Amino acid sequence: MTNISDDHVKVHFRMEIDEDGWPPASVESLWAVDLGDGRVRLDNTPWFVRGVASGDVIRVQPDDDGLR
Repeated sequence: MTNISDDHVKVHFRMEIDEDGWPPASVESLWAVDLGDGRVRLDNTPWFVRGVASGDVIRVQPDDDGLR
């Protein structure tokens, strides 16, 4: 986990790349404020992830590698 401050964490979104090669990455990571209890508030605007925006509160959980 990468932190910019004690309350910020990186949240990783996995994305499916279509047959045209879009989006140009399979993972996008966004900064978020850790609210505790598995919730974070996104703190920057996604470029490629759809359905979320800066300020949204979402639930996250670490994957097998410990990434959120």
